[in-house]
Amino acid sequence: MTPVLINGRPLGVERNGDFTDANTAPIPGGRLWTEAARAWIDMRAAAIETGVAPADFVPAGPASSARSVAAQRYFWAHRPPPAAVPGTSNHGWGLAVDVRTRIAAAWILNHGHRFGWSWDEGRRVGEWWHFRYVGGYRPRPRPRFPHLRRDERRWVVEYDRLHAAGRDLGRRRVLRSAMRTRRREIYREAQRTGWDVGQRRRRYRTLLARTK
Repeated sequence: MTPVLINGRPLGVERNGDFTDANTAPIPGGRLWTEAARAWIDMRAAAIETGVAPADFVPAGPASSARSVAAQRYFWAHRPPPAAVPGTSNHGWGLAVDVRTRIAAAWILNHGHRFGWSWDEGRRVGEWWHFRYVGGYRPRPRPRFPHLRRDERRWVVEYDRLHAAGRDLGRRRVLRSAMRTRRREIYREAQRTGWDVGQRRRRYRTLLARTK
């Protein structure tokens, strides 16, 4: 049983320091309990959107997120800085990250609560770099066709809905025309500067499936 309860719900992996592909997920530069990883990835994406460099918003090192019991013993034997008793660390539950930069720390201090991340434990032990996931994050549903541009996504979603219902043939023709024009634009751009730019290959295939 994990030691962290939020609204009666335990957070983290079932056994401290025991990580598998089933109970954790990768984050850039590390690994976390699955729910904490989703919250971290969404938080990091939000930070990058506001101008934080991706390289600034990562764990400080390979043992700075999910941490094995062996790694906990190492940190315990090499105090200071403070370390939890091996087998009790929030890193061992897959719930904590020690960030590399003060830029990331400042961003999380100001915005982390929106994603379920807190500096409460870092404040208690005097570590500006230490943050833990305390739960409560409810991710927004991921949009369908995230590789498409906003107008392309709108066309595709509307077309699929009308096509499935067998309705409004005229509107479907208008949408097919818009998608066909964009598909041709993508093709021309790809011939000049390549397919691996701006999700061109996936966008082209999605539009082609509805206009061929």
